[in-house]
Amino acid sequence: MRVVALFILFLLSAKQAWPSEIFFTPSRIAGSVLFLYLAGTAVYRWSRAPVRTVAMRWEGMALCLLLVHAGVQQTGGVHSYFNALYPILILLASLQISFFKSMMLAFGVLVLEGLGLYAAPPEEGLSPWIVFFPLVLIAIPLMMKGGLRALYRERKNLLKKLKQAKREEAGPTLPQIEQNPELARLSREEEKDEERALAGKLQIHLEHLLGLILASRMQAHRAVFLSLDREKEYLWIQAARGRQEPLGIDRQKIIPLGEGIIGWIAREKRVISIADLQNQKGPLDYDDGSVAPHSLLAMPVLDRDLFEGLLCIDSLADHAFSAQDEEVVRLMAEEIVTVLTYYRDQQRMSQRTRVYSALLEISKNLGSRLDLNHRLEITADSAKEIIDYDRCFIFLVERGERRMTVKAVKGYDPTIVDYNFALTNGLLSIIVKNRQVLLFSQVPSQRTKHKIFPDTCKINIDCQSFLGLPLIIEDRVIGVVLFLSEQENAFTTYDRHVLSILCNHVAISIAEAQAHAQVEQLAITDGLTGVYNHRRFQERLQEEFLRSARHPEPFSILMIDIDYFKKINDTFGHPAGDAVLKIIAKLLVKMVRKLDMVARYGGEEFVVLLLKSDSMQAWQMAERIRKTIESAPIDWQGQKIEATVSIGVASQPDDATKREELIACADKALYSSKRAGRNRSTLFKDLTQDMYEVG
Repeated sequence: MRVVALFILFLLSAKQAWPSEIFFTPSRIAGSVLFLYLAGTAVYRWSRAPVRTVAMRWEGMALCLLLVHAGVQQTGGVHSYFNALYPILILLASLQISFFKSMMLAFGVLVLEGLGLYAAPPEEGLSPWIVFFPLVLIAIPLMMKGGLRALYRERKNLLKKLKQAKREEAGPTLPQIEQNPELARLSREEEKDEERALAGKLQIHLEHLLGLILASRMQAHRAVFLSLDREKEYLWIQAARGRQEPLGIDRQKIIPLGEGIIGWIAREKRVISIADLQNQKGPLDYDDGSVAPHSLLAMPVLDRDLFEGLLCIDSLADHAFSAQDEEVVRLMAEEIVTVLTYYRDQQRMSQRTRVYSALLEISKNLGSRLDLNHRLEITADSAKEIIDYDRCFIFLVERGERRMTVKAVKGYDPTIVDYNFALTNGLLSIIVKNRQVLLFSQVPSQRTKHKIFPDTCKINIDCQSFLGLPLIIEDRVIGVVLFLSEQENAFTTYDRHVLSILCNHVAISIAEAQAHAQVEQLAITDGLTGVYNHRRFQERLQEEFLRSARHPEPFSILMIDIDYFKKINDTFGHPAGDAVLKIIAKLLVKMVRKLDMVARYGGEEFVVLLLKSDSMQAWQMAERIRKTIESAPIDWQGQKIEATVSIGVASQPDDATKREELIACADKALYSSKRAGRNRSTLFKDLTQDMYEVG
């Protein structure tokens, strides 16, 4: 609404450009009343508001412009000495408000004065120097913008140089964190000492940054950084610097969000500049009463949108802080965010280094062998290096999650291994059912609700601390790791976190060991037919070539292709085609010897490796296979499917002495069989004797 009122006042002022015989015209009276209203309310707002906002400054400048224009109109127009106030006004506006709004004021001056010249041209004419008047008004904001940018750039570079100099004096920026290959874990006291040392370094670094603010040209008396405690929602003084001692700051003071001036600013998360603190009730929230600052500049410290704390700069002078000072403090707030992020990263890095150095060794040991029992023993032994337990059990859970078996035990009767029991009740049943970690520091207090083991289990143990972790793979519990101690509070949430990471590795390790044999088998067999796959055939054929180099013996391969297999799929459907592949694969396995090999080469092609067989023996076997398939129609859902095969035969060493060459020879012989009308067997050596006559 105030912007609309200012625009109306501007229009009324523009209307005064046309001369009138009556002094108190309706427009002049309305403009005067509106001006007095806006000016009075602006003065009231400036005296009561704790912050001088940019909008208030721009409004004040606009009112001053209209006041100067009224004086110019009444004292001679373009020849009035009041015209000299216009550049001064634009200069002040360039320092207080943005470049865009300063240009708006300059154009407003040009519009008002231009209308005055248009409505009432001066009788004695215009001076030739009048042309420089608009140029000066426009040049002032442009020059101030460039000058301020240069000043900001110079100050920023100075801050960077000071920061770099401080880092060079302090030595290396990043602390050297030793990677300990041993499973050595810091004690709780050592961890606390390390945290205190890191907090001390952070405070020194922050106070150095606050000292840079005091070393600048602003009239700062003290600089205080208040950090936010997110859990308890209050501010506490983390670092403070001043121009003289004592600082007059209560370092033990905590400031709840929303309470007092500082708490209110922190809740609002805005930049606040208070020019006259004497009008505020009571001292600042962090004062001890010995110092009475007159001005305050508060800058929220934000890591993106996350509020980290509040940077407060106070002064013993009124109206001590300018827009340039706000920019310097804003840059320093960004530096504080960088420092806080750096030290948090160091703390995380230090903790993770200790954890992962231990987990690295455990992972190496787990991967040394694929034996399941070995891996479980490694887990139980390695966990002792991380937490001090009295007893450890590792259970494997059966599918269906109704029973479990003891697979490893430490600190208890080893004969209990392989003992199987039902999961009817108890804490172990809860872990499996809810798939969550359970930690009790005082198990006896929970004994009225739950037992550790089910009622039907013969294991009966008393303990004070309990930590149970599920081993989960793809949302299925495959096992449970249980740690027991006879001391209260033996296990902490830190231990739970570390051992949860360990159990993730263990679960994967157990699943690998269980699936190893199955994976090995799947890796070398064809999923549909159950015979060996293409990759295994290539490996086996290469092995035979290497063996024949040491012990020369002939061997042959049969490349077999089902005739018109696409027609079978189109006529009877793909399920029928799959059935044909399975039956022919079983027939091939049944007809060859155990030392031979049957593999699916791809699609509807099979390959048979015949050891200790020359080309003639291989051809005879090929004919036997072909005739057997031809004479035995395949029965599929009451329908008879007549299938035939074409076969190509190649032998080593008669046809080839390398793996690729032998396969190529068999493939050419197969192609010859198909070109000759299918349902036949062809020797590669017959092709080399120009016996291939069917085109």
